[in-house]
Formats: sequence, C-alpha cells, structure tokens
Amino acid sequence: MYFFTILFYVLVVSFCALSICYAEHRWKRRRWYLCSKNVPGPKSFPFIGAAYILLIDPNDLLKVITDKIDSYRDILKFWMGNKLLYCLMNPKYIEKVINSTKALDKDCFYEPFAQMTGEGLVTLGGAKWKRHRKVITPSFNQRVLDSFVVLFNEKGVDLVKKLEKHVGQRNVPVYSILGKMILELACQTSMGVELDVESLERRLDEVLDKQIHLFTEKTLILWNHFEVIWYLSGKKKMYQDYINRFGSIISEVIKKKIKDEKPNEQKKLGILNNYGDIPEKHAFLDTLIENTDLDENEIRDEVNTFILAATETTTNALAAILTMLGIYRDVQEEVYKEIIDVVGVEGEVMPQDLIRMELTERVIKETLRLFPAGPVMSRYVSGDIDIGDNIIIPEGVSVAVPLLYIHRNGEIYEDPLKFDPDRFLPENVAKRPPSTYFGFSQGPRSCIGSKYAMMNMKVILAHAIRRLKFFSEYKSVADIELKMTMLLRMKHGPKVWVEKR
Repeated sequence: MYFFTILFYVLVVSFCALSICYAEHRWKRRRWYLCSKNVPGPKSFPFIGAAYILLIDPNDLLKVITDKIDSYRDILKFWMGNKLLYCLMNPKYIEKVINSTKALDKDCFYEPFAQMTGEGLVTLGGAKWKRHRKVITPSFNQRVLDSFVVLFNEKGVDLVKKLEKHVGQRNVPVYSILGKMILELACQTSMGVELDVESLERRLDEVLDKQIHLFTEKTLILWNHFEVIWYLSGKKKMYQDYINRFGSIISEVIKKKIKDEKPNEQKKLGILNNYGDIPEKHAFLDTLIENTDLDENEIRDEVNTFILAATETTTNALAAILTMLGIYRDVQEEVYKEIIDVVGVEGEVMPQDLIRMELTERVIKETLRLFPAGPVMSRYVSGDIDIGDNIIIPEGVSVAVPLLYIHRNGEIYEDPLKFDPDRFLPENVAKRPPSTYFGFSQGPRSCIGSKYAMMNMKVILAHAIRRLKFFSEYKSVADIELKMTMLLRMKHGPKVWVEKR
C-alpha cells in the first residue's frame, strides 16, 4: 500500500512538472507563431513542420533549397519539427541581424562541426567565445602573418613541382594535391611541428578524410539527425572514434610542446630573417600555450578548429580559383602579368608584394562570391531583433543567410554567373549594399583567419601562375554543378590540366 502511495505522488508530481514544461513550451511557440504569422513560408504540418521538403536525395538538396528560396523574395520562415528558422534574403534584414549583439551565437546546425573540433572559436558562443577570441587575436596580427610568408613560399614551390608531374594529363587531382599541401601548411603554422612531420600529416589526413565523409552523411541525410537511427547504423560510434583519434593526435603534439619545450626557446622551423624586420615564426599553438587563460583541452579544441577550417576552406577556394583561371584564360594572363610586374620572374614573394597584387585579390574575392565556403550561414537569436517592416525575429529562433543565393542574385550582381573580378574594384563595391558579400563572413563573428587565408592564397597562386598555365574542360560558371559535403565543392571536380609556361 505504501509503495502505491509513493508511486501515486511521483506520478502526480511528474505530471505537473511535464504540464508546466509543456505549457511553457506552448507559450514560447505561441509567441513564435504570433511574430511569424505574416512571414511567408512553405506549408507546415504538425510534428514535422516543413521538414518533408528535405526528404530527398542528398545530391539534390542544394538545388531544392535554392529553388525554394528563389520562390520567395525577402524573407521566409521554415519549421523544422518544433524549431523555427527565418531565412533572410534582403540585405537590409541581413545587416541588422549579423551586426546585432543578440545574434552572436552559432546555431545548433553547427553541432556536428562542434563534435568534430570540440569547443573552438567557430562554434563557441557567449562569454566563452569572447574570451577565446581575445586570446587568439594576437596570433593573427600582421607581423606574425608576415613571418609565415617564408612557409607560404615553400608550399608554393612544392605545389608547382607536384603539378609539373601531371603536365599533359587531363583531370589533374587538384583537390588531393592541394588538400595535402594545405594540411601540411596548417600543421606547420598552427603547431610549429617538426617532429616526424610526414607521419603526423599522414595520420591526420586519413582521419580527417573519414571524419568529413561521416560528417556529410550526418548533416545531409535527414534521418541521421535522429540519434537513435544514427546510433543503430553503427556510424555514431565510428564517427566518434575518428573524432577521438583526430583529437588524440593533436593532444600528442600539445603535450610534447608543453613538456619538452619552452615556447620562447623552441627551435623555429626554418626561421631565417630574410624578409627585413619580421619576427621569427610564432606558431598558433605557441601563443595558446603561453596564454594561461586556456587549459589543455581548450588549446586542443582551438588547434583542431584551425587545422580543419584552414584545410577545407583554403583547399576548396584554391581549387575553384584555378578552375576559374582555367576557364577565363584572358584573366589568367592578366594575373600572370601582375605577378611578373610585382614579384618578378624569379625569387620569392615578399610580404610587401602582397599589397600590390590587387588583381589577384579581386580574382580571389570574385571566386569566393561564386563559390562561397558554405551555402548557408546561421545564427541563434538570444533576444528579439526588430529588422524593420514590422517584422520581429523572436528570441529562441534561428536565422539563416543563404550565401550562395545572395552571391548569385541577379538583383545584387548584374549577370551574376559571369566571372568578373572588377566587381571588387572600390568604386563598384561602394555601389552595393553592405551585406551582399560573405567571402570571409561579416560582422563581429567574421573569419579571424581571413588575412592569413588571403596572404596564403596570393603567395601560392603567384608561384603556380608564374610557372604553369591552367586549363579547364568547363566553358563557363554555369557548367559547374555544386554539391554539399562539409562545405561546397564542385560535383565533378575542377577538370583542370596544366602546361609549363
């Protein structure tokens, strides 16, 4: 009898608690419904919302999403089960959100990436993000970046040698060649590794490749978002195993550095002060170790984030740039002339040369317009945001900005599929609304490594274009199909071949 009395009270208390939670949940949704009632969007159904739209072949996902966005004009709402997402296409609305202090946190859609990297700068939010950003910012000051130019030059020379082996061949494996080179560079600039570098990079390359494959399955196949299905498939355990292996490899290096080397006394890799008043290379890891605000796990997560982000984004960007130059040979020759005028026929690229490579920079920016790193950027809204036109984005919802759609919008960019680096001449940039280009994102959460990436790509392109001519089987941007992996990639690859100059 006593048992049943206790059970009764437990059930009553549980029922009351669940009722309160449900009422609170319904109240929040009620406000979401009120705020979004005049915002257009696809038809939603109980429990699933509009998620039925995503029940398609992952290869068709990008086209379906783009077509759906195109059927609306400035804004749309999208219910994913009980989660509400606002998609913004109007630059005026985007500007208000990305610069708002109430939209600093990354959305839950970044969770699979956070599982891969840990709590790094890309996925952190709130006070912790601000603390990490403050610690990491000195790693990307101009003097430190200038010190990396010697490494960028080395990789540029290495790239030319590797590509020369494929002269006369069609469909050069550009992604593979660039990926290994950029991974090696990311290891050197982030960790300053000199210990068995080839073995370390081989291990990282293998694990990283498998991680990205499983990440793509997790994010693009709708039913894999259900943890039970993901677990029963056996892929959750496999995914976590690769994540742990990646983290343990990085931890090995961190532990060795902390134990065996004082950062200020360690041997720097090939440090020669040939570049004038430039300090010795100071690896990203050195700065983090020297800063006592971060513990070992936080350091590991930031190094994970840097290596993964730098490798994937730069590899994809360089592959797309070489493809564009292969299609638009006239632009390639103009870039070649600029490189010869600024850098010369022989010798290394100097930090001061990079400022004068204006056309090369415009080519990079135009390529990132046509081929942004990802198709969408999203934020979590921590407080109501009034974006004008009587539209309130309420606390607790997500906001997405469809970067690929914005970058290829004919109302913003005339003849949007035309490759035209002059779009980024200062006078032309000034004619466009502010929030219409996201090559390195925008606002307070813009890419902290944007200067690093731009300098890296300029140096590598200078070496490649100076020695080789690039060609592509594609005839125009319109011929290139895209697919979603962890980031955006060309579905059928760059289709590039090379000849010696």
